[in-house]
Parts: sequence; C-alpha cells; structure tokens
Amino acid sequence: MRLCSALTLGLAFSLAPLAVGQDDRLTITVPVVDESAAASPIRTTGTAVFSEGPENGQAVCSYNCEIESRNVSQQPIVLLVMAEEFRCSSGVGERLISGHEYLFDRELLSPGKAIMYPSHYCTSERIVGPVASIARVPSAGVTTLYVQFQDGTSFGDDTYAQHILQIRQGALKALRRLQEIYQMQGEEKFREALRRQPDPREIGEASSVEDRFIEPLRKIQREFGNVEVIRRIREKLSNAEVKLADLDAKMRER
Repeated sequence: MRLCSALTLGLAFSLAPLAVGQDDRLTITVPVVDESAAASPIRTTGTAVFSEGPENGQAVCSYNCEIESRNVSQQPIVLLVMAEEFRCSSGVGERLISGHEYLFDRELLSPGKAIMYPSHYCTSERIVGPVASIARVPSAGVTTLYVQFQDGTSFGDDTYAQHILQIRQGALKALRRLQEIYQMQGEEKFREALRRQPDPREIGEASSVEDRFIEPLRKIQREFGNVEVIRRIREKLSNAEVKLADLDAKMRER
C-alpha cells in the first residue's frame, strides 16, 4: 500500500530529474513524501521513478520506487499498517494498503530498525488513463495508518488493522490445528491436513491464511519434508505465543 497539492509539469524541470527516452517516454524522479501525522512512530523516505508516455491516445504510466520506513519511537512494533499512493502526471494512479505483522517472527520492528522496499519489490503494472489537459508532476506518498506496540498501546486508527488482526487469529487457529494433528494423529494425517485449504466456515480470512501461511508451508514440505514443516509451525507459534503473553501481561498492568 499523496501530495496534498499538485504542481504543473513545467515546474517539474526544476524540482525533479527528467529524461526523455528513445521511445518518447518521460522518466521523472520524485521524492516519496511522508504524509503521516506529526507524532507518527514511523518516518518514511525514498524516491519514485515514473515512466510515462502516450499510447493509442491514452496516457500510459508505470513506476518503481525505493522506500525506507524506520521506527523512530522508543517502543518495539508488533504490527504496522501503511498506505502508499502513487499518481502519474495524468492524475491516474493507485493507492495500496500494506500490513507488516511481526507476531509470528522472531524479532519485532525494534527502535531504529527500518523496513526496506527495494525497486524490484516496489514496481507497478502499466497504469492507463485519459490524457490530461494539464499535466502535473507525478507524486508518491506514504502514510502510517496504524501501529501496535509491544506494550499494548497503539497509534492511529485501529479500523485499518482489523483485516490483519483477523488474519492473525485465523493463522493462529490453523497452525495450532496442524500442530495438534501432527502430535495426535501422525505424519500421514498431518500431510493430508496440510493439503487441504483452510475452511472459511472455521478459519477467519481463510484465503489470506492460505496464501500467507499454508501454501508456503506446502512448499517447505515438498522441498524438505514434514519434519521441517512442523519445526516451522512450532517456531511461528512459539514466537506468537511469547508476544501475545507479553501483550496480555502489559495490558493488565495498565
């Protein structure tokens, strides 16, 4: 997953590097603007490179970017939700919501630590729209929407976190069930259970749990076997349970 104001393309020559390719496409580099509230625990910097040009009477645009989002607070972060918005000079663009869940990882996003988005990760598909009567400077912006800290406090609107929190609960339930099957019914039943997709009647956000947790486990199983899969499941559950216990304890202290 912005600039509050737009500038005319003529001004872009003094603000951003601009080049014309052999196919008459413009390449324009702009800074990524952090549009978060002043008290945001995340500070984001970076650049976005837009490639634009006309095609069959339409404005065609694509971009790639390099972004760094750093924890500038004094608290480790368990969950982070951000919005990224990119606008081409024609005015068309896209807004993406990205979530970073550290509950299942060994380490949290500690103070001073940064998330890096290399250019091969932050790359768009072709964005097509009408040719604008007045071209504007392309823009790129990032907003920190929600942060959950290790001590149970938070920043931002938790509405933006509901989807990821539901995935969290669904993943916990699915992983605990797989671990129980392995322990109680053995490897063959575990293998069968892993082949099945999560049932949406039982697992919240089942499709996301499938994509982010279960399918990667199947790949590990194909490459390394059941023993490595169950080790990964236990590791994820152990990481999550330690952090959940810590969150619960600190919330009770408040």
